[in-house]
Amino acid sequence: MEPPRWKLRLKQLLKLAVALLLIAWVIGHDRKSVMEALRQMNPVWVVLCFSAQFAQTMLTCVRWRLLTAPDLRVSWYETMRLTFIGLFANMFIPAGAVGGDVVKAAMFASNAEKGRRVEATISILVDRIVGIAGLFLLVLLFSGLLFGKVAALPLAVRSVALLLTALSVAGCGVIAVLFFQDFIFRWSVAAKLLDIADRWMRGIPGGIIRSVSAYRGRWKVLVGTTLLSALVLHPLLMLAIFFPLYGEMRELPPPEETMAAVAYGNVASALPVTPGGLGTRDAVIKTLLTAWGVPEIPAVTAMVIYTASLLLIDVLGGIAFLLPPERRKRSQGPTT
Repeated sequence: MEPPRWKLRLKQLLKLAVALLLIAWVIGHDRKSVMEALRQMNPVWVVLCFSAQFAQTMLTCVRWRLLTAPDLRVSWYETMRLTFIGLFANMFIPAGAVGGDVVKAAMFASNAEKGRRVEATISILVDRIVGIAGLFLLVLLFSGLLFGKVAALPLAVRSVALLLTALSVAGCGVIAVLFFQDFIFRWSVAAKLLDIADRWMRGIPGGIIRSVSAYRGRWKVLVGTTLLSALVLHPLLMLAIFFPLYGEMRELPPPEETMAAVAYGNVASALPVTPGGLGTRDAVIKTLLTAWGVPEIPAVTAMVIYTASLLLIDVLGGIAFLLPPERRKRSQGPTT
C-alpha cells in the first residue's frame, strides 16, 4: 500500500529543508568573500567544470546502453532521452532516492515489447549497481592510499570518512552477493539470512537477487562497465572540481586528497537524506578539503560552482520530457 501523497510531499520538503541548511552551513558566514570569489572567477574554469560533468553524463548513456540486451534494440536517441529524464526526475520529482530510476524504468518498459518489460527494467537496476560499485571501489582505494591522512583527521571528520568507508565495504559485499549468488547461497546460513531478509522486507532482497541473476552470463559486460565507472566516469566528476579550485587558488590542490574528498562526497550523496544528494555532497567535500589544507573560500567557491553545474545538467534534463519517444516499428507476421 502506497503512503498518502501528502506524506511523500512532506518528506520531500523535509529533505529539501535539510539540503538548504547544509548548503547554508557550507557557504558559512563569509558570504561576501564567496560572492567576490565567484565574481572574479575566470569563466573558462566554470565551463571546463561543466564540460567534465556533462561528459560524465553522456558516458553514463554509453554504460547503460552496453548493459541493455542487444535484441532490445534501444537507440542512442532513446538512451540519452531517458537518461536525462532520469536525472531531472531524481532531483525534482518526489519519488525517493532512486526516483529517477523509477521514472526511467517505467518509461523504458512502457515502450518495450510485451514479455521484455521486466528485462528492460532490470537493465536500469544493474546500471545503478555497476555505477555505485565503481564508486565504492574508488573509496576503498583512496582509503587505503590515504589511510594515515584519514587517521590524522579531527575526530568528527575522521568519523564521517570511516563511516562512508564502512558503507562502501558493506556495499561491495552486497554487490558481491548479487553477482556471486550461485556460490554464496549454497551455504545454508546465507540462504536462511536471505529468507529472513525477504520476510522482513516483503521479498525485495530476493527479487533483486533473482533479477540480477540474468546478467551472470554477461560477466565481461559487468566487469567492463564497472571498470568504466571506476576509471572514467567517477574520475571525470573528480576532475570537474579541480578546475574551479585551480581558478580560485591559482595552484593545483592536493590531487589524491581532492579526488578522495569527491569520492567520499559522492557516496554521501547516494544516501536518501536530501534530493539528489544536494547539500550532503557539498558538506562532505568541503569539510574534507578544508581538513586537508585547502583554504575555506576556494573550497566553498569550488563547491558552489560544482553543484550549480550539476543542477544545470539536471534542469536541462527536463527538456528531454518534451522530446517525443522513439517510435518502434512493430514486427509483423507473414501475410496470408
